[in-house]
Amino acid sequence: MAKARTPQDLNRPIRQDAPLLRRGKLVEPGEGVSIWWMGDDLITFSAVSEDTGSEYAFWLDCPPPGTGPPRHVHSREEEGFFLLRGKLELKAGGIHTTVEDGTFFAAPRGIAHEWRNVGEDSAQLLTFTTPGGNEGFFLELGEPGDGPPGKRGTMPVQEINARTPRYGVTYLENGADGSARPLPIGEGRGPTLVLPGEGDRRYAAGATYTIKAAGLATAGAYTVTEITLEPGGSMPAHRHARYEEVFYVLEGTATALVDGEEYEASAGAVVLVPWGVHHSVRNRTDRTVRLFDLTVPGGIEDYYRGACRPAPGPDSDPGGDLDRLTAVGRQFGIEVGTG
Repeated sequence: MAKARTPQDLNRPIRQDAPLLRRGKLVEPGEGVSIWWMGDDLITFSAVSEDTGSEYAFWLDCPPPGTGPPRHVHSREEEGFFLLRGKLELKAGGIHTTVEDGTFFAAPRGIAHEWRNVGEDSAQLLTFTTPGGNEGFFLELGEPGDGPPGKRGTMPVQEINARTPRYGVTYLENGADGSARPLPIGEGRGPTLVLPGEGDRRYAAGATYTIKAAGLATAGAYTVTEITLEPGGSMPAHRHARYEEVFYVLEGTATALVDGEEYEASAGAVVLVPWGVHHSVRNRTDRTVRLFDLTVPGGIEDYYRGACRPAPGPDSDPGGDLDRLTAVGRQFGIEVGTG
């Protein structure tokens, strides 16, 4: 007797072909979907749920001095931030501190948090949520970003919360610190704060991978890595069987080959790589290239730890590095040396 085909069996071809429906792409600096939030805060979305299969959303926030979100808590999303430029006062899960350029911080779902630009100029803040969907709140309430800024506005917490149930976020009254009791889903977890230069470093083929957040800190939801490519260094051609990936170019110009298309990605550019799509990133210049790298879900950090050396060391061995990346990659659904 033939085995009955379950809905899962029927959907398998659809899942296998999903990457064909979402091609990798380059988002140049300033491109994307821009809105004015509360009048004068420019937010530009490089990736929304439609771009990522609802796995994550990714945007650049440029809050003016004195602005920032009221204390709030997510019931569905993990949220992370990388401060490109500026000075922010951060309150989250009992942490109350001031952070500056190059700091990564994140709030797990269920943990109340808020931040405010306490610098003299507009800040620049990379922000992401995983899974995606929360970006709809900003797109619904914001004004189109193709015109001049408006007058700075505010909205009572009660009015905000009348609009937020579908987005899984609740706004709270501001308090003296960030120690509001977490939602049950946040019990036992806390915020992540990684200062510039901190992280677990690994090295292979001219690339240094500094792991900023992974594992227990993100409940397996994502991994954040700062990647430095020395001149001639590269992330060799590969593809993932499960990871969505997005690169933001922090410094220099990277050459990205994604699904057969070659892009020159300069500082401020974003490269989106769906799972299953061949890609590589190289530094063809004589200057250092730095990347902010987000992969969803988490777990790729174990690949870096297994395949890479702790430090460059005195002897270069790019061939050996590539062999290890290839061999260890098979354990993580990462196919190296293809495309």
